Amino acid sequence: MKRCGLWLLLLVIQVGIARRLKAQGFVEEVYEGTLGDSRIGMVLVHSAASVTSGHYFEQKNLQDIPLNGVAKNGSISLLAVGGGSFDLHFIGNGSNGAQPLTFENSIGMEGTWTSDGGKRTLPVKLTGAFIPVGGGDRWYAGVTHLSDAAFEARVQVFWRGVLDGDRHAVVQAISYPLTVYGPGAHQVRKFISPASVLRAWDTTFTPALIADLKNDLPHDMFVHDGLAMLGRGEAWFDGKGLKSLNVPAP
Repeated sequence: MKRCGLWLLLLVIQVGIARRLKAQGFVEEVYEGTLGDSRIGMVLVHSAASVTSGHYFEQKNLQDIPLNGVAKNGSISLLAVGGGSFDLHFIGNGSNGAQPLTFENSIGMEGTWTSDGGKRTLPVKLTGAFIPVGGGDRWYAGVTHLSDAAFEARVQVFWRGVLDGDRHAVVQAISYPLTVYGPGAHQVRKFISPASVLRAWDTTFTPALIADLKNDLPHDMFVHDGLAMLGRGEAWFDGKGLKSLNVPAP
C-alpha cells in the first residue's frame, strides 16, 4: 500500500476511535502554532491528563498527518504516522497555582519535533485555540451540506486568492451581499456584486488584513452560529463563500 493510502486508512480509523472516545468523556481540542518556521495546526482527543489520538497539518499543504500519543506527568509524546515525533510539555499562565499542568489548566504546549531517524530537531510552540462544538461525520455540518473537503476548498480559494493577488478568484468566492467591517472603528460597508468589491479592493484587502491572513490556517476552522471563522475572525464563511470580513486598523 502506498504511504498516502496508509495515512488515509489510519486517519479514518482514528476518526472513528476519536468519536467513540468523545462519547466517553474525552475532549477534542484544536491547537495552532509553529513547527520551526512553519505554521501548523493540531487536533487532539484527550482527557484532563492523557491524549489518545489526533492529527496535525502544516499550512503549506493543509493535509492531515495522523498522530498517536501518550501523556504522563505533564509531558506529551506524539508519534506521527509516516515519520517524525513530538516531545512536548504543557505551558501555563500561572493560574494553575500549585497544581500540575494538564490539558485543562494549561494554555498550550511547547517542545520539539524530531524527524524520523533523528537527523533534524525543530522547536514547536502550540496554543489552545478552541474546542469544536457538535460532532457527527462532518466538521462543518452546521454551515453547509457540502463535505468538509469541498467546503474548505472554497475557503482556500478565497484565502490563496487574496495572498496571490488573484482578484477574480476572490470575488468569485464571496457569498453576496458581503459585509465588511473596518478599517475605520465604526465603518461598515455592504457589497452586492463582484464589481463593487473590485472598486473598493485597496481599502478592503489592505496590507494589515493580508498580513493577518498570511498566518491563518484554513483547515479545521472554528464554527459558530452557522458560520466558519478563519484565523482570529478576519473572515467568516457561510455555505456559499465569504460572508463577512473584518479589516484591521492600519
